[in-house]
Amino acid sequence: MAGRQSLNSLPLRDALAPQEDGPADSAWFWGPEDQLGRLNLQTPERVRAAAAHVRSGTVIPLNIPFDAPSPPCFGRQKFQHQIIRLDGHAFDEIYELNPQTGSQWDGFRHFGHVASGYFYNKTTAADIQGPQATSRCGVHAWAEHGIVGRGVLLDFARYAELKNIKPSMYENYSISFGTLAEVGKMQGLDLRREEDGGDIKIGDILLVRTGFMKHCRSISEDERAVHHLAKPKFGPEDRQRYIGVGQSEKMLDFLHNSYFSAVAADNPAFEAWPSHEDYYLHEHLLALWGVPIGELWDLEKLAEACATEKRWTFMLTSAPNNVKGGIGSTSNAIAVL
Repeated sequence: MAGRQSLNSLPLRDALAPQEDGPADSAWFWGPEDQLGRLNLQTPERVRAAAAHVRSGTVIPLNIPFDAPSPPCFGRQKFQHQIIRLDGHAFDEIYELNPQTGSQWDGFRHFGHVASGYFYNKTTAADIQGPQATSRCGVHAWAEHGIVGRGVLLDFARYAELKNIKPSMYENYSISFGTLAEVGKMQGLDLRREEDGGDIKIGDILLVRTGFMKHCRSISEDERAVHHLAKPKFGPEDRQRYIGVGQSEKMLDFLHNSYFSAVAADNPAFEAWPSHEDYYLHEHLLALWGVPIGELWDLEKLAEACATEKRWTFMLTSAPNNVKGGIGSTSNAIAVL
């Protein structure tokens, strides 16, 4: 723990003091060798507190099948499954997959800060690939730690249905911070920090249900293909366009100052894609702050259970894939109510 930030002195975003040569808004204060980012906030004390949210004992996996959605978004390759017969009474199998086609974690080596070229904690592209590559900030560090905390679901999709809002899932429809605050209010949650009298605790795992997966399942593969196979092009002209959390200063302040240990959603990019601004939330969450991003999670059964039990917090666990130097991971996530 030497050299790490005191959990009692976590700075607000407007008080960040980046390291020398560090980009503005960077929060690399867990030490130069850190590979966990805000997973450091998942302390034994907070894990025990998260376990106290298990009441009914309802177990809800949050993972879609490896072959969904079909076709994969962003033109990624399809999952391949091969069964091999060993002899008369035994079989093996081979998976060939891109972990980021389905329910996934974006790791710290997935998306860098565009202006500086840095990934989390001054990791560079040369650390990730090439003759000088290392395993620095690979997803194996998360696997060795595990991901366990209190999950908080904000069900925008249910809110939209009640308000007769019909967002387009295949446009970069932006869910604002003000809207998320209204969703929270509908659920009886105050999205201010606990220190400020609200319901958000340090180390919480934020989940946002946009309704994308529900819509995705309601249309044909041909209809999905029009959007999922559109040519990706980084920037505002990207033809891959999806609903998500909006980019704004208020959203950045909320995501940073709440000190979530991770965030996730049921859409392809967590944030509205492509960005409405000249930055992406991916840059801030992954590269500047060290916040894992989950995408394409299955939140349908969880949303139903939360509505039935009239509570929106629960214990959440995930076991990332132990791949040295890995870029991301299948989510392997479970909520326990």
